[in-house]
Amino acid sequence: MNVRARLNRAGLAATAHRVQALRALAEAGRPLTPQELLALVDGGMNRVTLYRILDLFVEHGLVRRHSAGERALRYCLEASPETKGHGHFHCNRCGRTECLPPSILDLEALSRDVPFRIERAEVRFDGVCEDCLKNGD
Repeated sequence: MNVRARLNRAGLAATAHRVQALRALAEAGRPLTPQELLALVDGGMNRVTLYRILDLFVEHGLVRRHSAGERALRYCLEASPETKGHGHFHCNRCGRTECLPPSILDLEALSRDVPFRIERAEVRFDGVCEDCLKNGD
């Protein structure tokens, strides 16, 4: 993924910190807490700067912010600004959270069955991940 081009398409300048944060989210391939993300970016970025960048990314549709439970937030790369939602899977044993494919949530089908317009969805499934199942956890 060309991080600089994606920032430019969103109307954002490709500053060094923004590039680092977006690249780290893209390379992680899963939702991250701000603390996890801060550990992945090069030194020189403080927590306040990271939170401001994450808020800006959410505002411009680059990143999705979702509740991870226990008052925690996680951030993940948004497939496209037009995406209305996607689901997440949270492992109750190891604590890892993964993005699910957009096909899991058929918002068009759901919208046909309810008398209102769904504009965004946030869904989390809890259970035991494949790795924990293999390890007998």
